[in-house]
Amino acid sequence: MRYSISGFRGLSAWLLVLVSSLLFSSSIKAEDRLFWQALAQGGKVVLIQHALLDEAVGDPFSLDPSCFIERNLSEAGREQARSIGEAFRQQGIKIDAVWASPHCRTKDTAELAFGEFEVKAELRLIRALTEEQANANLRWSRQLIGNFNAEGNLILVTHRPNIGELIHQRVRPGTVAVVEPLGDGLFDLVATKVFD
Repeated sequence: MRYSISGFRGLSAWLLVLVSSLLFSSSIKAEDRLFWQALAQGGKVVLIQHALLDEAVGDPFSLDPSCFIERNLSEAGREQARSIGEAFRQQGIKIDAVWASPHCRTKDTAELAFGEFEVKAELRLIRALTEEQANANLRWSRQLIGNFNAEGNLILVTHRPNIGELIHQRVRPGTVAVVEPLGDGLFDLVATKVFD
């Protein structure tokens, strides 16, 4: 039986792609397991960036009780928010409270995903605030997260810059970050998941 070198190369390349895809798939599943296991244990703080926006309309920095001048969720974002909540319900995740920034896009994400929620001014978009107020809100958030102590989980629906400052990672709409409180205002990032 004869084998050509080019045949071996083709077979080797194919095997490499197969092994790589299997390893990638198993690492995704392991991350998914870690994400849901951490939430099932309870006692975590969950940072959620609001869902996808309609980028063509509205001012991202404004607060408007009517939501008319704000940048709001797109239809895809509304569906994304619902899918986050449905996944939490399917997994039986215990939630102690859901808090949202006062912007319409975060309130809508919280309501579509979880139903009841409470507005917390401290979760407002930090880029819409003075530097002094933004820093004060971030200090409040760090203390809240680090000192959280309950059986269930606390959900905080907020904004990309806020979450980025807290976990030092770039996030995108629909990102959910699970954080482990350590006391004294300290915490560790456990896992993240993006709901598309």
